[in-house]
Amino acid sequence: MFTTPRLVAIALCAALNFSIGNIIYLIKLPVYLDSVGTILCALLLFPDRGAAIVCAFVAGLIGVNLTGLVINPFLPWFTLTVLAIALVSALLTARATDTFRARPLPKGAFVTKIVIFGVITGIVSAVTAAPVVAYLFGGVTGSGSALVVAYFMKSGNFLWDATLRSGLIIEPIDKTLQVLLAALLYRATPRDFIAMIRPAAQPSAT
Repeated sequence: MFTTPRLVAIALCAALNFSIGNIIYLIKLPVYLDSVGTILCALLLFPDRGAAIVCAFVAGLIGVNLTGLVINPFLPWFTLTVLAIALVSALLTARATDTFRARPLPKGAFVTKIVIFGVITGIVSAVTAAPVVAYLFGGVTGSGSALVVAYFMKSGNFLWDATLRSGLIIEPIDKTLQVLLAALLYRATPRDFIAMIRPAAQPSAT
């Protein structure tokens, strides 16, 4: 499963998560953009779903642990969310690989799938992350989204309600942006590199 080209892809995707996620965290935007590499890894390995799940999860796990060691100590606690994103990306979002690579680009289908898969990924992410944010960190994680949680709490919501509402607002927007970035990077990935990552029996991307 872990061939040399796949290990290279995992490393690159983990670096993508680490770099973009940390920039967003440091400037305190109310989004995350720290799973672009995870989603991209799943796209690169599809239709080998098993490998896509494992490699996407490993890429995400490396990213959150590196970030936890260097900048954001809260992030490693969201391992379950990383797994959820890897699963949704490999089992659902990656089904759109043909659309993402199609030339000429079918704009309508492209936008529709980006939005649908982004919103679904966001909802799953929000639901899995909310208990950690609410009960482990009291709604404060150091990211820009904490401001949204604080706003809902000042509006009279209890911590759990404020955290979940914040997630259900921010996460679909954030994950839609992440699916878009991952799809564009996948579209720009050379066909030869994708062919090296996928088993010989699988059709290469067009």
